[in-house]
Amino acid sequence: MQSTARMKKLTKADLQRFYNSDRAILISCIFIALVFWLLVKMSQPFPTTIDYDINYKLPNGKSFVTSPPSNVRATVTGSGWDLISSGFRNRENAIQFELSEMASQGIERNTVIDKIEQTLPSDIAIQDISTDYIFIQMEEESEKKVPIILTNNIRLSAQFQLADSIVLIPDSVILTGPFTEVAEIEFWETKPLELEEIKKSQEIRLDLKVPQNREIHLSQDKVMVQVPVEQFTEKSLFVPIQVRNGPDSLKIFPEMVKLSCVVGLSKFNMVNKSSFTLVADLKGIPLNAKKNTVPVTLLQQPDFARSINYQPKSVEFFFVETVQDSTVSN
Repeated sequence: MQSTARMKKLTKADLQRFYNSDRAILISCIFIALVFWLLVKMSQPFPTTIDYDINYKLPNGKSFVTSPPSNVRATVTGSGWDLISSGFRNRENAIQFELSEMASQGIERNTVIDKIEQTLPSDIAIQDISTDYIFIQMEEESEKKVPIILTNNIRLSAQFQLADSIVLIPDSVILTGPFTEVAEIEFWETKPLELEEIKKSQEIRLDLKVPQNREIHLSQDKVMVQVPVEQFTEKSLFVPIQVRNGPDSLKIFPEMVKLSCVVGLSKFNMVNKSSFTLVADLKGIPLNAKKNTVPVTLLQQPDFARSINYQPKSVEFFFVETVQDSTVSN
């Protein structure tokens, strides 16, 4: 307890000696000089810039043809104290203009200055602003529903294919904006979808392209892309050939061809000989021609079958005479 009391006494004594020293006097003088210098400096005029957001109040049912400036920069002068005070009072610098029903109009420089002056103390003066004239052009606002088009670069792994069509959810988007701009748009694209060496179905949330005109707005900015993928295989089968425009006594050889196609595994059992229609059409072909061959044409096939090949591509035709039996009675 006694040692602690001595420490306190020594500390107070040391402080007292410091306050009476030349060093303390010098520090006090420097501090007082700085205060006076600051007071003098802050009382002098200073130039500075202030950025203002511009808000426009459109009439009902109107839209900008092109976006007007969204901000303006003002160069102002005032004492340091006034500028600091103004900064604390105006944390959000913004001005607003109410527009009339006129399709085209403009906002003069002096009108912008008046709006800015209303936000500033009287001791702060505006020296300049970054715009001389704001041109406003409006027209009727319009809505239009257009299909969404997928922009993609999809590469599947070997032995894999699309099991069905790619699905977009939703498949369309509603555009809102100036009539002349919206009327010319027939579809809206997605941002590119890049997929490489995929072996299974994909479900991806993809962004739509951002409108170049800021006055065009989309009902949504994303779309769900479903990419169905499955492995494929080859299937072979014999398909009969149908004869058209020929007499009943006409026969063809061969009567069926071997056909091969590529299908997905999920549809392998859906493919049979009735899935294809192969025809030998004799319309316009002379039946007594020396060359008695006719081409075989594929008229019907499943939408999901691809790489279809069949052999032969033509068949021979000939006539079969029927012999009638005669009965002799005695």
